[in-house]
Amino acid sequence: MTGAAFISTVPTEPHSNARPDDRLGAIVNCQHAFKESLLRSPAPLPPTCKLWLALLLWLVAVPLLAASADPASIEAAPMQAQDQPVRVGVLATRGLPVARHQWQPLMSWLDKRVPGQHFELMPLELDALADAVAGQRLDFVITNPGQSVSLSRQYPLAWLATLKSPAGGDNLAIGAALVVRADAPFQHWQDLKRQPVAAVSENAFGGYLAYRFEASQQGVRLDNFFSAVRFTGFPLDRLITQLAAGKVSAAIVPVCQLERMAREGKIAYADFRVLDNRAPAGFGCQSSTRLYPNWSFAKTEQASPELALAVTRALFALPPDSLAAIAADSAGWTVPTSQLSIDRLLKALDRHPLQGPWWQSAWHWLRQHQQWGWGALLLMLLLGGHHLLLQHLFNRSQRRLLATRRQLDDKRRQLEQAQRLAQFGELGANMAHEINQPLTAIANYSQGALLRLARQTLDPAKADRDPALNLALTQALEQIGQQVTRITQTINRLRSRLQKRPRQAEPTDLPALVEQLTPLLQQMLTPLDVRLALSWHGEPRLLPLDGIGVEQLLVNLIKNGAESAARHPKGSDHIEGGMAQTDEPRVEVLITFEEDQLRLEVRDNGPGLTAPQAQLQQAFYSDKADGMGLGLAICRDVVEFHRGQFTLSNLSPRGCLARVVLPIPGPDAAPTIEGGN
Repeated sequence: MTGAAFISTVPTEPHSNARPDDRLGAIVNCQHAFKESLLRSPAPLPPTCKLWLALLLWLVAVPLLAASADPASIEAAPMQAQDQPVRVGVLATRGLPVARHQWQPLMSWLDKRVPGQHFELMPLELDALADAVAGQRLDFVITNPGQSVSLSRQYPLAWLATLKSPAGGDNLAIGAALVVRADAPFQHWQDLKRQPVAAVSENAFGGYLAYRFEASQQGVRLDNFFSAVRFTGFPLDRLITQLAAGKVSAAIVPVCQLERMAREGKIAYADFRVLDNRAPAGFGCQSSTRLYPNWSFAKTEQASPELALAVTRALFALPPDSLAAIAADSAGWTVPTSQLSIDRLLKALDRHPLQGPWWQSAWHWLRQHQQWGWGALLLMLLLGGHHLLLQHLFNRSQRRLLATRRQLDDKRRQLEQAQRLAQFGELGANMAHEINQPLTAIANYSQGALLRLARQTLDPAKADRDPALNLALTQALEQIGQQVTRITQTINRLRSRLQKRPRQAEPTDLPALVEQLTPLLQQMLTPLDVRLALSWHGEPRLLPLDGIGVEQLLVNLIKNGAESAARHPKGSDHIEGGMAQTDEPRVEVLITFEEDQLRLEVRDNGPGLTAPQAQLQQAFYSDKADGMGLGLAICRDVVEFHRGQFTLSNLSPRGCLARVVLPIPGPDAAPTIEGGN
């Protein structure tokens, strides 16, 4: 608002005999003069305008001076006396006598500072105080932060002040202390598992809820952690009494309860301990939880705003060293402290007064947003249908997987059968070789004996000695020859039966062959917890190979490497020989297509070779307790069929390398060799 607007509201002349037209003209003239002095260069105002400006400033200053008067003078102004006393309800946590001793000095202070009023103290327990507020029987309320939030969210209370902490700071003075006897073996709250504990009430803030919230933050439910939580009710002194008597192992008490009883001479402070103290330095009391705002002073609807204002000023004027402040264990009163932390605690424990059952909130929301409700129902139907479809697809995939599993089992059994046949073929060849030598010797001896008998028959001098004996010997030797021939035929027939097919090199797609073996290899390596890594180098192409033989070669080498890798002790990582040596059991297969040869390399990170490679490649030699010693012999046989090279060597610092080099002949040189596989 401009100065001209202020001036226009002031009378034109202070003299009583001025005419209205003269006053109006003077106002207009002063208004124009004031505008000229503001918008242009400064110019002196006429004397009449100066007079009106001074009068205006005086009218504005008088209310301001009145508003800035000393509050004590206003507070001391007498108020209208009331017939009924001012009823002040206070939470009596330690019983009615202690509450009167603690808070009656404050009532006397209010009687003195608020003239014309008499303040009556009404100490009540937790539930009784809530009932008195609900029944509108109180004018003011003094209670702890937990009940203050509960009452203010249900009834129209106005919080006037918060009790100051004696230690100063941010007025955080309410919490819970977990107290045990000094001679108890417990050092931390975890040591009290399955022990009985006492608390004042399940609705008490410092006596139970504050500690329950701390436990819930660590994922612990007190009902399940302790063997029992016994609620003793008010007064609080009963908790320490039961703890001292050994009826419980610990007690959850409000902060400073132990110290107050020690100051009053009711207990010896050295007889008790507080577990897990986390109180700030200089606080003066021990606490097992974080601290919350101190007690609060509130007005109900029964008190008038004027009385509430006078009471608030009296509370703020309470000296820290006064009897009322000392009796309340405080340093006076200050402005109300935020109760957000209390709200969050009660909501986390589902104890907030504004919290209802979840289904009520859901139903209320659904009634307000019906379109979302129908949408959610439709979505649930779609999800249900989608779930059924996924279940159908899963069942079908499971059936296919089971069928594939059966095929893999059949493939494995066929391969094992082929290996057994190959092993029996090798065994039969060795047996035939070993048996044929003595059989040949027997046949030679038989033929030699027959020749000598024939010569003796031709000699007339010896023919007449014993013709019957000669005939018997001849028949016996002929029977021996026949049996030798029969045994030889039987062995050859057995070898023919063990021969599954003649080995023959045919154009083979090696990548496709390995791909067919991969599921079987993975299934074989999974119980050993060994990882298989396959690498290809060069340009894959069709090669003249014995496919079944190469399958047996790869399976035997990879299986031997996996069994070796599964036995090695785990150690630090290394990179040696181009292979990553890790703690993880591992087999690496490298297949390289070169211009004139095929190179297969199988590496493992096991303990390495335990014998010379020539000895390991011998049939029936094995370094495994349950080995038959035929795997590497079969590998050597397959490599020799392809006119290749097969070597075994150790890797540093550990591991084994099996290298197979197969020459790639021209299309006219595909070998065909009759032999057992």
